[in-house]
Amino acid sequence: MKKLSLIIALLLLFACFSGCGGNSQPSASQPGGASNEANGGSASGAGSQDKAEAETLPTKTYHLGMNVWGTAPVLTLYGNEEEYALTSIGMTADRASDDNNADKEFQNIQNFISQGVDGLLIQGAGATTIPQMADEAKKAKIPFALCIFTGTPEVRKELADGNEYYAGASASDLQADGRILAEKALADGAKTACIIGGNIGDLNMDNRSKGFRDGFTAGGGTILAEERCTDNSEALAKASSMLSANKDVDCVYIMVGDYVEGTLTALDTLGITGVKCYLSAVNAGSAKYISSGQIVAGSGGTALAANIAPTLLLNMLDGHPIKDADGKAPFFAIPTSLVTKDNVDAYVEVFLSEGAHPVPADVLKKLCYRYNPDVTYQTYVDTIKNDLTVDAILKANGK
Repeated sequence: MKKLSLIIALLLLFACFSGCGGNSQPSASQPGGASNEANGGSASGAGSQDKAEAETLPTKTYHLGMNVWGTAPVLTLYGNEEEYALTSIGMTADRASDDNNADKEFQNIQNFISQGVDGLLIQGAGATTIPQMADEAKKAKIPFALCIFTGTPEVRKELADGNEYYAGASASDLQADGRILAEKALADGAKTACIIGGNIGDLNMDNRSKGFRDGFTAGGGTILAEERCTDNSEALAKASSMLSANKDVDCVYIMVGDYVEGTLTALDTLGITGVKCYLSAVNAGSAKYISSGQIVAGSGGTALAANIAPTLLLNMLDGHPIKDADGKAPFFAIPTSLVTKDNVDAYVEVFLSEGAHPVPADVLKKLCYRYNPDVTYQTYVDTIKNDLTVDAILKANGK
């Protein structure tokens, strides 16, 4: 009996220690297992899962090569917005001007590749050079995105179908850009129009011309003449020739700011009054003509596409490329918006003042996997629609 009593006592004592000694686990009320970690245990619960996921997100700072087609004010603006975007989302870059030369464009990309950059942000203004540059990137196994100057739909389809290093492209929707100004001219009562802009074969000019023509003629208007210039040194002579033969024209569509002064001077010299002027791609130099009323309306937001391509490239570099509904590298066409006398001052302040960057860094980060693991193609579609319009950006800035 003494032995049996001793055994029972030992069993009771062991049970007591087993029930009372395991007090190192957190109670249900402890948030995210924080107390458990402090006690040397392992994290548990939803909070620790979030932390584990966060710890696996990419953090590397990639170094890119980015070319810019030239040094004209609007081209400089595009390059500046690209740089702002890529630094905002954690990358660095070397930048080189192509000096408006397709051969130098190709050479710049080759130079970046030889330097061993992690990725390429390419402005393909040479157009015919895009397949060559893409092939060089593929051979070097370097991811790349196209920005602003993105080639034809056929070229982009070929890249999306056959180049695994192609991250996608973003550009302004320039046919829509021309169309909104045609619709504005029609709403203002114009029935006839003349057009002036840059080279035939320049996709920016060709798309704007098509958009304006389609929109204007669809509304019952007539295009009387169109002049295209190699550069702005030809603007005055070509505008004078076109307008002297069409003095009764109702409106003139100027496809980029380079041709504003030549066109306005021609109208003044010829003594033609009452002609309404419309302009694509308002910049700091041309905005004053909207304020004065010499230009009725312009389009703004053409640089917004420069903010999108860097995020596509970062996502591919981080191993999470964005794919469209067909599972291909996407193309995003960013719409522009009207700038008139009513909003031009706010537009200049928010979009064009020194050091201004209209798209906040948090909007860009929403498009990047390393900051937003839930990002999808639809995230881009929604962000472009809701956040990347002139009106939305002015409103976000309290204007």
